[in-house]
Amino acid sequence: MSNQSISISTDTILRVIVVLLFLGFLFLIRDVLALIFIALILAAAFDPMVDWLHKFKIPRAVSIIVIYIVAIFFVGWSVYLLVGPITEQILSISQAFPHFYNEIQRTLGGTVDLNSLFNQDVINSSIADITKNLGKATSGIFSVLGSVFGGVISLLVVLVITFYLTVEENSIKKFITSVTPIKQQPYISKLIVAIQHRMGFWLRGQLFLSIIIFVLVYIGLLSLGVKYALTLALISGVFEIVPFIGPWIAAIPGVFLAFSQSPSKALLVGIMYLVIQQLENNLITPKVMGKSTGLNPLIVLVAIMIGAKLGGVLGALLGVPVALSIAVYIETLIGDKKNRDNTLVK
Repeated sequence: MSNQSISISTDTILRVIVVLLFLGFLFLIRDVLALIFIALILAAAFDPMVDWLHKFKIPRAVSIIVIYIVAIFFVGWSVYLLVGPITEQILSISQAFPHFYNEIQRTLGGTVDLNSLFNQDVINSSIADITKNLGKATSGIFSVLGSVFGGVISLLVVLVITFYLTVEENSIKKFITSVTPIKQQPYISKLIVAIQHRMGFWLRGQLFLSIIIFVLVYIGLLSLGVKYALTLALISGVFEIVPFIGPWIAAIPGVFLAFSQSPSKALLVGIMYLVIQQLENNLITPKVMGKSTGLNPLIVLVAIMIGAKLGGVLGALLGVPVALSIAVYIETLIGDKKNRDNTLVK
């Protein structure tokens, strides 16, 4: 049997070491990279609005400041209007839960033993914890927002980076191509434009979609006389980002609370959620989102789950943009390969 030897050049070993050191460095600065990525996402979302305002001879710097002021006002106004009433509604739900529980048990007429399905003490304890945390949110909403970004300083850093990425036209493309080898700059430039367009469209579309669902559910629950309509509508708006299961998870508490009022009302609420879901799937989502994101809902769900596992709330928020960037990168690779093949055929 002949002896076989594997020869690895010094150059190859050095390349592997450099790559490993580079990956280790990226891991060490992962928090900084996350802030930069968030800024890139916000810049991609703001850029079309800045371009639109710039058409009216408004300087880009002034346009960004105006957008910031409007966004801060909108968030503050939403917090002022929503957090207080929602906290009161959650507190009311916590206090009234035993009554709801007994009403449902009475309505079922003993056909189903809820005590064998649910632990009432555990549920009451969970609702009490939520109430306590929401109560703190009334006075500390900006601390909660800051914790998502890793602190107030980090939030300010994101806003500053976003400003500089947006203040100059095509600054995102210029920033990334400036740290790219000259040979790869045309490809990277095209890639950045595609990612920026797709990501900005997704972010604006998803926000608009959540607001539409929030309004529809709120109007529907109010018209049916369901208690705690504001809280239930907010749950629907938040869970709208989760494909497949999100809307159905959001419907469960609505049907449950309606059932505590009457079985017929629960049926009507269930039908309402179903109608809104069908409107969303067949009319609202195609109009708002179209096919521009190019992401399968299953991929979105997996991206959110992986992001949440790796980085908690922030990871879940970044999961879809990361998946979107990867999808655009793969699409450009496939598109370039097809173009080369067509050129060879000709």
